[in-house]
Amino acid sequence: MISFAIKTLLSNRSKLFTGVAGVIFSLVLVNIQGGLYLGLMKKASLLVDHNDADLWVTHKLVENVDLAREIPESWQQRIRGLPTVQKAVPYIVGKGTASLNSGHMEDVWVIGSDPDSMLGSAWGFVAGSRADLRRPYGVSFDEVDSEKLGHPQIGEWLEVNGQRTRVVARTNGITGFITMPYLFTTYNTARNLVRMPSGLTSFILVKLRPGKDRVALQQLIQQRIPDACVYLPEEFASISQRYWMKRTGIGISFGAATLLGLLVGLTVVGQSLYAMAIDHLKDYATLKAIGARDSDVCSVILTQTIWIATVGTFLGMLVVYLIANFWNSPLAPVYIRPLLAAASVVVMFAICIVAAFVPYLRIRKIDPVTVLIG
Repeated sequence: MISFAIKTLLSNRSKLFTGVAGVIFSLVLVNIQGGLYLGLMKKASLLVDHNDADLWVTHKLVENVDLAREIPESWQQRIRGLPTVQKAVPYIVGKGTASLNSGHMEDVWVIGSDPDSMLGSAWGFVAGSRADLRRPYGVSFDEVDSEKLGHPQIGEWLEVNGQRTRVVARTNGITGFITMPYLFTTYNTARNLVRMPSGLTSFILVKLRPGKDRVALQQLIQQRIPDACVYLPEEFASISQRYWMKRTGIGISFGAATLLGLLVGLTVVGQSLYAMAIDHLKDYATLKAIGARDSDVCSVILTQTIWIATVGTFLGMLVVYLIANFWNSPLAPVYIRPLLAAASVVVMFAICIVAAFVPYLRIRKIDPVTVLIG
């Protein structure tokens, strides 16, 4: 039966290619849509994911790391007094407007880190370093935002909120969900640029002493400062991601596109198998006439289905790999998790097996005598 299934499959190469193409299309669409969704969600929590802080202390109304609210800077003193705290430093995330030489203006995020620890500062430097950001009025920008900022060069001046800053470093791969350029600098420079009122800050970042319990300290800080919200990094990252997911409906749109891809795969594979079965009705009738059971016919169709699914999956995942590694960009990151890839393969095989029942239901009703006489 296996030999018959393969010969039948190869004798209809156009339908074979159509079925394989359906699997490839569905697999690529599911993975790329899922990868884009995960990539965009990672952008929504970029500042949290690339920060070494063990705890984030924020305003109670903050729902997104980019949209900070002022909290008392004095809270850091109350936190530093706890025995398991290694350091507690203020952190500024504020909005600014850059004035470009061309006369245009560009909204930016200004990120200010404690100059001693540089906790939460920039990463992925291709020119300059964190140490350079300690220079007076020094800021970094990302390569992806170069055009937005008028292609600034290292050493040039950039005006932000009416104040001059000097470009001292350039990074690669730092772009947030709403694609406003990030300008990283030191805490005091950021305070001046965003005009943060004295005694206030955006966040307080906490580092624990080695071997101490994060959750225990989280609860202790929450008790000591009831007006604050204290988050583990993974909690705050999830909150930031959910904020954009709820506000933009991105989950629904990507989910609908993914479902469409699965339906297309189901339709194309089912149609190809059905057309292949119709072309070989006499062959199946002959098998049934010489004593083949319905289970034998089913095994033929399932063998064909598994071959189509296997070839299509291999080629589809190859395309996914090429896209994820060569088409990927900070503006549209494709983040393919192993779990996503494995789940898509399992779902694709399940869909192909479901599609196999379409021709099977047609073939099992065949009267071999009628077909062979007719």
